[in-house]
Amino acid sequence: MNKSKERAKEILSRYLDEVRALDFVQSVILVGSLSDDTYTGNAGSDIDLIHIVSDEVEYDLEKRQIWALIDRVEQDTGRDVPIAKVVFQSRHLVHPYAYDFPRTQQNKDLIERPIEVFRALDTGITVYGEDRIPSLERPTRADVEMTKRMSAEELESLKGTDWYQNEYLKTVAHPSLRMMTQIVLTTAMSDYLYYTGKSCSSKYSILERVEQECPQITYLNLLRLCHKNRFSPDEITQQDIDTMEREYQTRFLPRPKTWNSSWGADKG
Repeated sequence: MNKSKERAKEILSRYLDEVRALDFVQSVILVGSLSDDTYTGNAGSDIDLIHIVSDEVEYDLEKRQIWALIDRVEQDTGRDVPIAKVVFQSRHLVHPYAYDFPRTQQNKDLIERPIEVFRALDTGITVYGEDRIPSLERPTRADVEMTKRMSAEELESLKGTDWYQNEYLKTVAHPSLRMMTQIVLTTAMSDYLYYTGKSCSSKYSILERVEQECPQITYLNLLRLCHKNRFSPDEITQQDIDTMEREYQTRFLPRPKTWNSSWGADKG
């Protein structure tokens, strides 16, 4: 598997050539590590795209067509680098946001809309179609609080499922090293927004921002180790891993909860 930056850019170019066939796609925005030049190719690296599509076609149909195209391109490129499946119609980005949709996994993009808009504003580069970034309005604290409530409603609806009992609870309580790194970094992004009112959509930059502006966060040492694991995994020692597992249980899980912490999580 080739997850190099060059390979990721090659796959992105291939995908953008293919997406031209979908005439309802108005804009594609690249966000995350490829857009802010912090891409490493380490585990968790992917191609983060936000699609803005026409209001004239059925939203679910547009999503299914984009997801099918993504799957085909991923298959044709050996699934080397995943492509995010985030899709919004133009009307979804008009503020104030409308919330007349079911709180389901199918509508996760709409639930996490403020997070994706922050990512577009923080690191976004338009790579196809109309540049919509300048017209995006910064989400409010109320928008993010609504995301928290909707995420809780979605999770509540899944409590009786095998996924919740056998995957979600076990993953949160005892995550793999990769998942712990993902959970801690994205939670730090959410907590940084909560404490400062400012957004940081870069997993690379979040450690420096927290150290400078939110040193009171109880899991700061764990955040440092997770950052090291994400960006310099060859330097992680067994002692680091033991410390990470201990601090996750003693400092991270019992921390005061703020709001939704799925910021920047894997979409593939």
